[in-house]
Amino acid sequence: MSEEIAEYAAGDAPRDGIAEDDNPIPLWFTASFWLTVVFAAVYVPYYMFSGWSQTAQYEAEVQLAEARAAEVRASLPTANPYRGDTVAIAEGAEVWKTICVACHKPDGSGLVGPSLIDPYWKYGDSDEALYASVAEGRPLGMPPWGPQLGSEKIWKVLAYMETLPRSSEPGMGAPDYVAPGTAAGSTPGTTGTQPGG
Repeated sequence: MSEEIAEYAAGDAPRDGIAEDDNPIPLWFTASFWLTVVFAAVYVPYYMFSGWSQTAQYEAEVQLAEARAAEVRASLPTANPYRGDTVAIAEGAEVWKTICVACHKPDGSGLVGPSLIDPYWKYGDSDEALYASVAEGRPLGMPPWGPQLGSEKIWKVLAYMETLPRSSEPGMGAPDYVAPGTAAGSTPGTTGTQPGG
């Protein structure tokens, strides 16, 4: 009986046709394990003490992107290159009819967006300020059109906008604008809340 137990313990005695074998671990598995240990022994100290990290890499990429964006901005014209160009103004009129009239009306007097023909300009009326308003958008409603229109179309629509007849009266979005049908002494709910031109 003790011999059977010894044989069973050694794994030599099959039971019901089943025997236990003691196969060695494959060399590739052992090598992979030790390579992982060596990699961890090198990588962990490098990660902790070299200053490299995902955050630092991300910040470096952001700085690079901002530097490139600054270069692009610096290369953009600061004055409208299409001012007075009749062909460009006609192309700008098409963009105006397609996109701008929904918020600023065909005559530019303002509907949802502010008037673009009155003397009040919340963000300034220089070429640079107007370009920034269209390209980058403004809070409270003006979406950034730069990605969809591109620089050329923005300048052309601004060239067209300059041809719209001007008004000396405060328009939609101006601080002292009084909506039609509103008493002069009352403050309409939309006064000063619209994004400026």
